[in-house]
Amino acid sequence: MKKLFYPLIILSLLMSFANAQKPITFNDDSQVFGNVDFPGIWVSIPEANAETVMKNWQKAIQKGTKSKVSVNGMDASLFGALIKDVYEGPVNIESRIKNQDSLVLLFAGVELRRGEFAEKGTHEYDRLKAYLKDFAKSEYLKVAEDQLAAEEKKLKEMEKELSKTRKGKAKMEKTVQSSNNTIAAENDKISSLRKQLTVSDEQIDHISSRLSETQDAEAKKSWQSEMKTAQKKKKSQLKAINSSENKIAKAKDRIRDTKNTIDLNLGSQDQMSVRINEQKMIVSQYQNKVRTIQGY
Repeated sequence: MKKLFYPLIILSLLMSFANAQKPITFNDDSQVFGNVDFPGIWVSIPEANAETVMKNWQKAIQKGTKSKVSVNGMDASLFGALIKDVYEGPVNIESRIKNQDSLVLLFAGVELRRGEFAEKGTHEYDRLKAYLKDFAKSEYLKVAEDQLAAEEKKLKEMEKELSKTRKGKAKMEKTVQSSNNTIAAENDKISSLRKQLTVSDEQIDHISSRLSETQDAEAKKSWQSEMKTAQKKKKSQLKAINSSENKIAKAKDRIRDTKNTIDLNLGSQDQMSVRINEQKMIVSQYQNKVRTIQGY
């Protein structure tokens, strides 16, 4: 058990590092759109997909307005956006998305009025940063929730497979029990048949003696008929004994083979249980990840 315990601790630490949430970060900057230098904010969205972020960002800034987002590559512009969380009136938004290693960077700049921007030190800047944080958190949370759902699905499939394997073992144990019952029943039959066979042998010996003593042709013929019947009965008893012995031999082979398969089944169950425990640890990591992101 100790040999298994320490690798599990190491595995847990590795999973904790790999599956842990990443921070959402901000960086003040300015980007040129057309011939205008827009001040704004870069926000990082860990583990996200750039195309998905672009699609959701368009929906977010277009909400509540009849204006349509203009997209050029990974740039998105919207004139007359209505984002009450940033500004009470309509604004112009310029945005840009970049892929960077394991995260997506989203830049957003807001023009409040012609030549007036949501710059650092203004109330609108703080509201824009909060808006970007909420958007980034929402996107990252979707990623983490999808990751969690995928790992939970894996766990469910593993547990289903383990349950199936356990049912298989229970079914094989019934086969062993049934085979043992067959052996017991056939042994009882053999015991009874051997007693009957003893009686048949005694009867044949008796008929044989009478045949050797009898001189009368008709009486001899009668004893010969009885001998034929007795021998036929004995043959039937021997055949039944042989059939029962064959059934016992087959049942023993079945028990041996089934027990070997049960041993393999138990080994598989042990391996599955280890993998399930590892998967539960992974699921726990992603659950913690989701809860942490929810608290951002």
